[in-house]
Amino acid sequence: MDLLSLNDDVLLAIFAHLHGEDALNVSLTSKRVYGLAAPRIASHIVCASPEELRRLHAYLLSNIRDGTPRARFLEKLDIDGCTFQGVTEHEQGSYMGNYSQVSLIGDILLRAPNICELSFDKLHPCIERDPRIVDVIRSLASIVKLEVSVIADVSFFIFDSARLLDNLAHLCLAYHYSGYRPLFNQAQSLQPLISLLPSFRHLHTLEIRRLDPKARLSQAARRSMRSLPSIRILRLRDVSTSILDLVDLCPNLSVFTMSLVLEDVEQTVIEGPKWPSLRLLGVDELDDVRLYSTRLRTVDQLQICGQILLNSDTTAMSPKERLLELLRDTSPVGLYMCVKLSGQVEQSCGFWSDMARAAPRLRSLELQLYRPRTPDSWDDYSWVSELPHALCALPLQCLRVLVPPDHHWREPSLDRKAKVTRDQEEEINRVKALIALPPLLVHAFPLLRCLSVGDAAPDMELLEDTPLDPAVSALQVDEEAVEWEWDYLRLVGAVGWGWDELRHLMGIRRQRWWRVVYGPHGRELVEITSEEGEAAQQEIETSGSMTLTEDSMPYH
Repeated sequence: MDLLSLNDDVLLAIFAHLHGEDALNVSLTSKRVYGLAAPRIASHIVCASPEELRRLHAYLLSNIRDGTPRARFLEKLDIDGCTFQGVTEHEQGSYMGNYSQVSLIGDILLRAPNICELSFDKLHPCIERDPRIVDVIRSLASIVKLEVSVIADVSFFIFDSARLLDNLAHLCLAYHYSGYRPLFNQAQSLQPLISLLPSFRHLHTLEIRRLDPKARLSQAARRSMRSLPSIRILRLRDVSTSILDLVDLCPNLSVFTMSLVLEDVEQTVIEGPKWPSLRLLGVDELDDVRLYSTRLRTVDQLQICGQILLNSDTTAMSPKERLLELLRDTSPVGLYMCVKLSGQVEQSCGFWSDMARAAPRLRSLELQLYRPRTPDSWDDYSWVSELPHALCALPLQCLRVLVPPDHHWREPSLDRKAKVTRDQEEEINRVKALIALPPLLVHAFPLLRCLSVGDAAPDMELLEDTPLDPAVSALQVDEEAVEWEWDYLRLVGAVGWGWDELRHLMGIRRQRWWRVVYGPHGRELVEITSEEGEAAQQEIETSGSMTLTEDSMPYH
């Protein structure tokens, strides 16, 4: 069928999925298509420099052929902090930037009434310089997602007419930049936030970053707080435990992730009634959970992102005991954890048997594994082959094992050539160990349905010009095509960065997935795509089991 044989209404529905360069390319195909697709070119905009702001201002305030300003087609706008690069002499006291062009943002917003997603970095310094921005945000009737950073209690006056933001479903508030001080001489407390939130009747997702109230609310204030039944997802990043009063207001909470402030702040144990059972609980450090462990019920997916050294005795309760206690409290179906191997506790069958008893619902396990290193240490990765025997006590249906490359600092006395040679040998040993691992795991877990191993690709930046076995060479990937799951440049940003609630991964070149099937020679592995593997994992973690088909029956 010729695309242009469709009527304009159908084409408009198709082109509604385009934006930016894709919309531009389509619009250049014909005069008719240009009139339908050209407005989509400016539907999604990211501004990340002063020069870009000036160009966008001129472009968005210009008209298309029928006289309509292009800004009217703007649906998603991201004002990055780099838009305010540079500090002029009269702006030295401002919050890290040059705000002389803020009025250009106000001009754009005034002519963009159809914005549905707005991300606005350094909001408070901007509204101090252009009050029009306040009225515009209040008037965005179509907005469903709002992310703002560099704010304080005083900033909430922009929501005085919050009833106008009735469609808001996702709100992200980042009070200040990581590593920087909050707004000078401005309070940051919990009460104004809690008083504001009931105004957003359809708020589904709430993210709070870098809010550190100095004290909990008074008992009288807690008793008078209104419930927030619409909130299903709550993400707290770099906060203090005082903010946990907010969790009590969310009776229908399903997803909760939290990390505590990095500074040396004394945290308080938060007692109170049990929270709802959760679909997902993500914590930054295992030790943080002690501050609210008595509040937890069952959790379907538990993710512990910080590295755990299980046999450490630096705290009153060892990490092993604390982990088992957390598993008993939450009884997860899916578990992610990052373990620093010591070669003792975590590789013994006894510990993993204790873990199976503590978490009887556990069906999916994702392990990221590291070895403690010293400058002269050597790792032949022989310990990888011991994992099936150590883990076999767990009744797993899905297992993901991640052993990333670990090119560590070596003894300065070791010359560069010798260091590179040792790193290359270790990297080859790592990949070979992971190649041999899947068949061993299949035989160790009779209920296993899907399996993933990574990082399966060799680090070719290290192994360049190194002769490789065919099996290792076959796993190479295009380094430039790798999608890094941890982007440091976004980490240092204020609004744009989202915490990877599933797992902390520096960068994965290749994750291999297999489905376990019953073949003529017993249980066999069939390689599948990452999308198929992720879907199988999700099904197991949400239902507790996976529907069996004829070719995926366990072998007896």
